[in-house]
Amino acid sequence: MPDRPDLAAAVAAAPLTNLIRSGGEMFNWTDTNGRDNALLTRLVVEVVEHAGPGRTVLVAGPHPDGLVAALTASGASVSWLLRSLISAETAARVHPAVTVLSGAFGKTDLTAGYDVVVAVGGIQRLNSAEGDQLSAGELLDRLAAAVRPDGALILMHDNQLGAHHTVRLDPGARHRDDAAWHPAEATEGPAARAQLTAHLTDAGLVVDAAYAAFPEPADPSVLLGGAALGDVASPLRPWLRTVLAQAYTTAYRGRPVLSDPRRLVTRALRAGAEDTVAGGWLVVARAPGDVAPAREWPEVLVSDVHGVYVPGSGESLAPGAVDGLRRERVVHPDAADRLEDRLLELCAAGDVRRLRQEITQYESWLGIGPVSGPQALADLSDIGITADGPVVMSARWTPAEPLPAQIVLVRALWQFAVRLITWGRPHPWPITASAADLAAILAGMAGRSLADDELRAAIDLQMVIDSAEFGLSPAERQAHRLALLAVQPGTAPLDVAGYHELAEALWRQRYQASHLLAMMEWNEQMIRSRDSALSKMDFELQLLRRSWSGRSLMLAKRAYKKVRK
Repeated sequence: MPDRPDLAAAVAAAPLTNLIRSGGEMFNWTDTNGRDNALLTRLVVEVVEHAGPGRTVLVAGPHPDGLVAALTASGASVSWLLRSLISAETAARVHPAVTVLSGAFGKTDLTAGYDVVVAVGGIQRLNSAEGDQLSAGELLDRLAAAVRPDGALILMHDNQLGAHHTVRLDPGARHRDDAAWHPAEATEGPAARAQLTAHLTDAGLVVDAAYAAFPEPADPSVLLGGAALGDVASPLRPWLRTVLAQAYTTAYRGRPVLSDPRRLVTRALRAGAEDTVAGGWLVVARAPGDVAPAREWPEVLVSDVHGVYVPGSGESLAPGAVDGLRRERVVHPDAADRLEDRLLELCAAGDVRRLRQEITQYESWLGIGPVSGPQALADLSDIGITADGPVVMSARWTPAEPLPAQIVLVRALWQFAVRLITWGRPHPWPITASAADLAAILAGMAGRSLADDELRAAIDLQMVIDSAEFGLSPAERQAHRLALLAVQPGTAPLDVAGYHELAEALWRQRYQASHLLAMMEWNEQMIRSRDSALSKMDFELQLLRRSWSGRSLMLAKRAYKKVRK
């Protein structure tokens, strides 16, 4: 940006040679492009590069600037269609190598066709208020017709039954967001992945890959497709529960929601219905041509703080360290069950004997010496159970230096105790037990004691992990640390603020308060009863001391004691 105001105004007023107005553009209107998503960017760029040199790409609707820049850097000839004139002018200035088309999607001439059509922003923002309102089916048909033979269509379609809509708690969002001027649920269209793929097939395309996207279609971090989708017998199930829980924790951390989406998605995974509650569906389809497709699509794609990876691909990580932690990527999807799920079931059943056996086995697996590698920072939810014993299913960080086994054990058990309390899960111990008390009980099952300095060291270690994972500021780290230290019965979940969970925590607080009030009332009754009995005995004693018979009795008692001595 030039420093001189007159020069900046001249640059802003310069004619835009890469802007084409096709009619029906929306004036005094802006569309937000959203934030960059590494998973979508990588997949789209790979499809475009696979199309070969000299490919033409149409980006339909608002998309992140990083995605458009990546397509331009790949050598493709990019055209970007936007309904907002202000957004189109801004895009033309920011991306001078991109041909920006401004206007209604129904009025734009797409008969020339494109090698790749990208619509991962969905179809909800393709219609313009200044043009004919096309239905969802008509929008899909026009997108399919814009694909040349042997070309590809990459489409993300929002799932109106998805967990992100079910748990949303954002009153007035449609009145604040310009992009929501036309409600998505008012647009009739495919309401299931099978309906979407069938519509594209009827439009003359061949569907190569169809993924369920989690947690939200605008910013997915997990894509499930192929045989991994809906197969309850798949060995990936325990690992997928951990991966999806991490994805929803990152996406909804600190956001008010109606209910914790992790519970809904976990139940859907158990029932094989994760496709029904997915945030959206990502479809890659091609127009039939002379060139046979030679691309195989993986069943699972995951993105995290380290980047994008495919399980089993053997991809390496870029070197780097944060606060004494090194990046790590461990995927072991062959576990029969998760250790945390097994412990939760044993706690609910009150099976203390088997609970002690599981914790002892975990403690033996850690060993007595310093612990290094991914198992040093793995949560109980990251540990799977196999025939050969525990194994780390998923890990994203490893300590730069080995950690004492006692601190590793205390952190894992304390974190499990926090989840027992904040999730309101049943366990064999009194409801008044705090997280520190439960951690001490669980550590005692492994034959270990728990000192205050060890607990604080474990919490500090958890703080380092959370800071590296979520990029917490110093003030946020201090507030989070105080919240972790104050976990008591009735404490709500510390990561996802669900209204259902908050109501449950409030009920637990009221139950605990009523329990304490009942104990106080019982103590008062006992004290009053004992005071009454003591007063009665004191009255009888004073009465006996004032009479001759009572005095004689007291003298006889004293004489008997002296004779006995």
